[in-house]
Amino acid sequence: MKRRNSQSSDPLEPFEQALKARVPSRSELLAEAKALTARQRKGKQVLVGGLSVLALSLGLWAADPAWHSEALHTAVGQRDTVRLADGTRVMLNSATTLRVETRLRSRQVELVQGEASFTVVHGPKPFTVRSQGVAVRDIGTVFNVRSDARGVQVTVLEGAVAVSSSTSAEQYLEAGQQISATGSSRGAVHTVAADRAIAWQHGKLSFDGTPLQDVLVDLQRYRAAPVRLGDPRLAGLRVSGEFDSAAVESLIDMLPSILPVQLSRQPDGGVVVNAR
Repeated sequence: MKRRNSQSSDPLEPFEQALKARVPSRSELLAEAKALTARQRKGKQVLVGGLSVLALSLGLWAADPAWHSEALHTAVGQRDTVRLADGTRVMLNSATTLRVETRLRSRQVELVQGEASFTVVHGPKPFTVRSQGVAVRDIGTVFNVRSDARGVQVTVLEGAVAVSSSTSAEQYLEAGQQISATGSSRGAVHTVAADRAIAWQHGKLSFDGTPLQDVLVDLQRYRAAPVRLGDPRLAGLRVSGEFDSAAVESLIDMLPSILPVQLSRQPDGGVVVNAR
C-alpha cells in the first residue's frame, strides 16, 4: 500500500513564501521613509550650518572689525615714545590721544587729537592712520600727522604715503611733501623742510611766516587755558622764528613786541590777543 504525502505538491509554493518574507510591511516602509527624511534633513542642516559659518567668516574678513583697541595719551606739555606690538615706533606730541586698533587683516590707528610721528615696520597687514575722516596709508615710510581745529596735516619724512577720504581719491606724497585735508576737502601738495615739520620732537616751535591764527593753535597744544584772537583781522599777521615749546608763556608775552597786538589775560588763565 502506498502512503499518501500530506505536503503540498505545488512547486511554486516555497518561492511565494520566500517572496512574502522579503517584502516589508507598510509600517516598515513608513518607518524607513521617516528615517531617510530625518537623515536628509540633518544633512541639509549640516550643509546650511557650514555655509553660514563660511559666510560669517567671509563677512568678518571683508568688514575687518577691530576686536581690541588701546588708547595712548600724553598730557599738556608731555611728549612720549611708544612701540606698537608690530614694532612700529610712534612719537606723541603734547596733548595727543591715539587709539591703536587690533584688526583681522589690517593695522589701524586713529589720531583722535594732537600730533604724532610714525616709523612703520613692514608687515603682511597694511598700516593706516585715520583722523577726522582722512586716511593715511603707509607705503613704507616715516611720516608725521597733526590733527586739530584746522584739520589734518600730513608730512612725509621718508618713503611715501597715500592720503584719501570718503570724498576724494588717494593722493600720493613722497619724502619732503606735505598736504592739509579734511573729510570733505584737500589742499595742494607742497614741499617742506623735514626739520621744521618735526621740530616739536626736539622741544621746539618753528615758524616761518606763519599766520598768527595758526601760531595760536600751535601754542594751545602746550597750555591748558585757552589763547585766542579777539579780533579776526589779526589772523593774517606773520610770525617767524624758533621758540622753546616749554616756554610758550614767554612767547605769548613777546607777541606785543613783534606784532601790533596787546594781550588781555583772563582770571581763568586764558589769553585774548587784541589789536593795539
